[in-house]
Amino acid sequence: RRRRREVTTTTTSAMGDGVPRDDVAVERVVERTRDARASSSTATSSSTSTSTSTSFGFVRFGFARDAMREYSAVDDDGAAFERARCVARVDGSETEAPTVYVIPGNPGVPGFYETYARELWGAFDGARTIEVIGYVGHTRGEYGCRAWFTLEEQKAHVRAYVARRRGGDDALKTSAPPPPAVIVGHSIGAHLALDAMRHLGTDAVDVVVGLMPFLSVNAKSPTQSVLNFITRLAPLVHAVGKLMDVLRVVAPRVRAALLSPITSVMDVAARDVARAWLGWRGLVNMAFMGRTEFVALRTAVDECPLIAHASGRCAFVYASDDHWAPLHQSDALKRLTTLDVDIHVLDDDASSTRISHDFVTSDAASRVMAEHTARLIRQRERAVRAATVAS
Repeated sequence: RRRRREVTTTTTSAMGDGVPRDDVAVERVVERTRDARASSSTATSSSTSTSTSTSFGFVRFGFARDAMREYSAVDDDGAAFERARCVARVDGSETEAPTVYVIPGNPGVPGFYETYARELWGAFDGARTIEVIGYVGHTRGEYGCRAWFTLEEQKAHVRAYVARRRGGDDALKTSAPPPPAVIVGHSIGAHLALDAMRHLGTDAVDVVVGLMPFLSVNAKSPTQSVLNFITRLAPLVHAVGKLMDVLRVVAPRVRAALLSPITSVMDVAARDVARAWLGWRGLVNMAFMGRTEFVALRTAVDECPLIAHASGRCAFVYASDDHWAPLHQSDALKRLTTLDVDIHVLDDDASSTRISHDFVTSDAASRVMAEHTARLIRQRERAVRAATVAS
């Protein structure tokens, strides 16, 4: 087995009112292995039991081929993906709490979700492991992969990853099966989360929470029509991506100025992630995966079979002025009488922090959304337990 490993450890403070503000070690790991089962093993944190770790793992294409045998775009060299994890505090007196997996929206880079993950960890008093699963190929660094991946391939990647993590092939292995997981999906991540529940079953995935879920193309949105057209202009996408890579080396200030309209509204951490990520590889993966999203999500939201399968076990959060998760789609779901779908629309007037689709680029918005997510998870879990007892 060949392995390359780079470790960087920094220190931050645990956020969340429910846990002590102890120092938390953040460990960033770049790891590559030829061993399929060890390919996404999590680095051991050097911190105490209140640890937060951010690791960058590799999924070998041999493993990806097994998980995505009906799809192409695989070879033997390996494809990178990133993940971020906040590890639950160990307390032998407590029953193991379900892991909460977070599926990002496109571009699928966990770095954007680190603040949100820490806040969600704090909202559960550090009692649950929060793990953000990045998309294959959507990484901040260049790791030798020049392929791009479709929506279907990313769905297969998420399903295989959750199944493998629950299989206990690493340090989390226990004698008893772990409790069913909770999956939180943001934007297109909500579609991936519902897909995982459908394929893995409710014994593996208990609850799904969708944050501003992109579940169906918004035919009323001119913005989506334009984006759909742009994702099909392959030469333009490649040219812009290559330009970003060249400017990174020869004219970084010019590159920063060009990105300023996008990054200036972000908080510092998200701005750094965006500047590191946006290049040829990242742009190609984001755009071309987006192309397959526009093709796949043509079914009306109130006819989505994934939602029907998750009836009674899912909650969706909508915000105003969001073309990816428009309010008319939330209204369509509310009118469904045959399904139990928990719909929440954020009230801008009820909070001093405005929540938009890109809430992860704001520390304050991430904090508000983490608290709201924790409440919804607890509510859905109680409802599922009550329904199980009643049946």
